Amino acid sequence: MAASPRPYYVDVPLRWSDMDALGHVNNVQFLRLLEEARVIAFAQWFESVETGPDGRPPLLIARAEIDYLRQLHWRKEPIVVAIWVSQLSGASFDTSYEVRSSREPDAEVYASGETTQVVFDMQTQRPVRIAAEHRPLLEKYSGEPVRMKRRPKGHA
Repeated sequence: MAASPRPYYVDVPLRWSDMDALGHVNNVQFLRLLEEARVIAFAQWFESVETGPDGRPPLLIARAEIDYLRQLHWRKEPIVVAIWVSQLSGASFDTSYEVRSSREPDAEVYASGETTQVVFDMQTQRPVRIAAEHRPLLEKYSGEPVRMKRRPKGHA
């Protein structure tokens, strides 16, 4: 997969209820921010092809990993989530993320993360291969894996 700059950005508003007793966005809410960015991105990435009943391929999240890099305090401006595909396999792909203060190259990064999505047949309850027409769409948004702090040896 060719290296590229963070190719896709999604603005995600913060909710007042995202804050915890310490006055910053709760760590659990970061998963929701990634999810919202992913849902918006995938709906746009796959809008031109035949997909599942909700307009996207039927995907399950098999893994989620987050590094919390700095506190994110509530603000009225949306945060920006950079999102890109960092690995394609037969029936799954990894998506990398950065939760950022803006789209500027020197923006503060509050968290970085990665999820693994598996294309899944809900009737047979088994993974299925990524459709041939979906691969070029995913490759369009590909880049190097996000740098995580504590990756096991042998991982990027």
